[in-house]
Amino acid sequence: MDKAALIELRNVKMDYRLSTGATISVLDNLNLTMRAGEIVALLGASGTGKSTTLRLLSGLQKPTSGTVKANDKPLEGLNRDISVVFQESSLYPWLSVAENIEFGLYPQGFSLRTRRQRVSMAIDLVGLEGFEEAYPRELSGGMRQRVGIARALAMEPKLLCMDEPFSSLDVLTADTLRGEVLEIWQKKSTNLKSILIITHDILEAVSMANRIVVIGGPPNSIKADIQNPLLYPRDENSWQFTQLVRKIHAVLTESILGDDGNPQSESESLWVIPPVPIADVIGMTELLEDHKGSLDIFELSKLIEKDFSEALTTVKAAELMGFVDTPYQKVVLTRLGQIMAHGDVNERKETIKRQLQQLKLVRLLIEMLQNEEESAVAYAQAVEWLQGKSPAINSDTALETLIDWGRYGGLFRFNSDEQRLYLDEVSPTI
Repeated sequence: MDKAALIELRNVKMDYRLSTGATISVLDNLNLTMRAGEIVALLGASGTGKSTTLRLLSGLQKPTSGTVKANDKPLEGLNRDISVVFQESSLYPWLSVAENIEFGLYPQGFSLRTRRQRVSMAIDLVGLEGFEEAYPRELSGGMRQRVGIARALAMEPKLLCMDEPFSSLDVLTADTLRGEVLEIWQKKSTNLKSILIITHDILEAVSMANRIVVIGGPPNSIKADIQNPLLYPRDENSWQFTQLVRKIHAVLTESILGDDGNPQSESESLWVIPPVPIADVIGMTELLEDHKGSLDIFELSKLIEKDFSEALTTVKAAELMGFVDTPYQKVVLTRLGQIMAHGDVNERKETIKRQLQQLKLVRLLIEMLQNEEESAVAYAQAVEWLQGKSPAINSDTALETLIDWGRYGGLFRFNSDEQRLYLDEVSPTI
């Protein structure tokens, strides 16, 4: 282990056992080292285990197997060298700004003088002077997140972990806070040795980090570890910046879409639709049709106004249904995609129904409903059934997506008052 390493994950596997007895593998053979002097971006789509990795680093969870070391020693309990900034500031509404920042210092046993000194230092670092006595309800989203950052810095951590810290902010505020975090880092006026930024935004990763680690799955593990040599401040319009962004695009695209060209292969016979509304997929086919049936994946992401990983998830859903093909860096409409793009409502519904019936998991769900009284089951029962069939998925999210698509295609009905899922009366026997 490198002497300058702050924390290290080696061959880490993280499994969860469900109430059904099945096991979900969230991380598999994960290897990650954080060293002094680095800003590392952990980049990946939703559901690839980024936040779980953070919990392992901070000692909030123990891995199923593998080792976690801090300062070259096995991590026991919480990692006292780490502070975390979350996506939401999670401030106590009854405490003032200064009191929120000070709150985490009480369990450490610091004297009143030390606590006040640290609070003052943190407030100065993030530009909260004059707001010490304000309450969270009186602050904008950006100011509340500043308080969250100040609270973390007041702990004087060696490693600052930021879990999607800017994703809930408007673009201008997010850009401003990114710049301020970099300024704090460059001033070297704190105890910080390293920063870990968890994100799904490629531009954010390239603009802030000097090392970008791409996590993907399944199995969820490191797909690439890329050095970023660009000097600060970084110009997003420069050739070097654009080339690095495209390199990471290619890695992330491969980790989500794969390259077998057959999303319904036998190994994926129980694939469910990614959590994408049917309206988003239809809208994407219309956009592709407007651009002669083909777009570069990077360009598509910008046109549908989604970050790159979200755009890829939408593409994955469309590909699974047979509406697009994904040759290298391209999204191309298929014949079915053309029907979705300019067909009438009935043609679209019939196409969705027919393609859903090609998914083995949908066929099994229809069969299960046919064997139930009134061809219906309680929502909770359907969730449990789905988890048992495909334990590696989030069954709640997967069922909600199936209901969304199945209602559109006339396969399912859902009564929200009863919380029951019905097989639609016009659904064919399978």
